[in-house]
Amino acid sequence: MPELPEVETIKNDLRNLIIGKKIIRVKSLWPKMIQGMTTEELEEKVKNREIVDIRRRAKNLIIELEPRGNLPKHLLLHMKMTGHLIITDEKNEIDSLGNWKSGPEELLKDVQNRFVRFIFYLSEGKIMAFSDLRKFGYIKLVDDETLEKFLAEYGPEPLEKDFTFEVFKERLGRKKGPIKKVLMDQATIAGIGNIYADEILFEAKIHPLKKVEDLREGELKKIFDAIKKILALALEKRGTSISDYRDASGQRGSYDLIRNVYRRTGLPCYDCGGKVERISVGGRGTHFCPACQRQ
Repeated sequence: MPELPEVETIKNDLRNLIIGKKIIRVKSLWPKMIQGMTTEELEEKVKNREIVDIRRRAKNLIIELEPRGNLPKHLLLHMKMTGHLIITDEKNEIDSLGNWKSGPEELLKDVQNRFVRFIFYLSEGKIMAFSDLRKFGYIKLVDDETLEKFLAEYGPEPLEKDFTFEVFKERLGRKKGPIKKVLMDQATIAGIGNIYADEILFEAKIHPLKKVEDLREGELKKIFDAIKKILALALEKRGTSISDYRDASGQRGSYDLIRNVYRRTGLPCYDCGGKVERISVGGRGTHFCPACQRQ
């Protein structure tokens, strides 16, 4: 699933590529992707409206449209487990099954780009294609009140300056249970998922099953510092493409080339040489080094 670094990378790409462009028309190859209205209703409400801003909150992407009467102006997109957005030229054709018939090599040869479910046709001959293998991603057009209420359910953004160690301690002070599960709770901290929770806890040398209520202040500080370090590094590397994620040009991120434990079961730990193990925490596959991360 795209997490904070992946969605932030796509957001930054889109800000450079489509702000100022207008939505000319839309096409749905999977109508269920649109929530709350039909494809025709969505097109009627967004047609000829300019894209004025793009932002991220947690794992959500928000595309802001120019105001027009009483029409909602926020396109809310969530990529769920296997989604990503691709910006390319309209001349790059897509068949009825969502496969690219023409286009650059990264679109034609990389299977992860070949599950287009929805297309926004933009001005200046551009398109924004929503690729999603498992069809869990969604698009909503929402008003100010709906968006504000939805986003208020998320915790603080961990890369923002106001996410301090004191804020982190306060958020975790309300929780109990395994630290891995708590880190992935979007109401506690926004944007951390399975990949980076594993990587953060390895960096901090904390066992994923250790209970939050048993963590000492020094251990909390190690986790806090690891959150800032790992997420910033993953953003610099443009995300993790071990599975489905690709950026807005259809290209891979490179954090997976330097990951320490995530999906490295049975391989040697880079720090101690012991074997990385896999367990289940909160129903999610969890990777750690039992020698470096003692319980």
